[in-house]
Amino acid sequence: MTYFVEGLSGHTEPETRVRRIGEYDTLPDAIAAAKRLVDGYLRREYKPGMEPRSLLSRYQEQGEHPYIFRDDDTTFNVPGFNHLHYATARSSDVCAGKK
Repeated sequence: MTYFVEGLSGHTEPETRVRRIGEYDTLPDAIAAAKRLVDGYLRREYKPGMEPRSLLSRYQEQGEHPYIFRDDDTTFNVPGFNHLHYATARSSDVCAGKK
């Protein structure tokens, strides 16, 4: 089975954009790719002294949101990864100086 990671962006624009991040043979590899996307955004946007809720709000409004799909067309978003739950936890980590 193949897992596809796709990023949605342009949340505040009239049309949302979809970008293929990659194709992976295993769900753990797909989840790792989705996490890298979220982590990269949060690290780039973080400014010293920023509160986690501000960083998370920025991600929600402007970040690229990853979703994972299987190649068998039976799932909309594969269970096991939720970009918003992950970004919420990681915003606190990034603001606390954790990698």
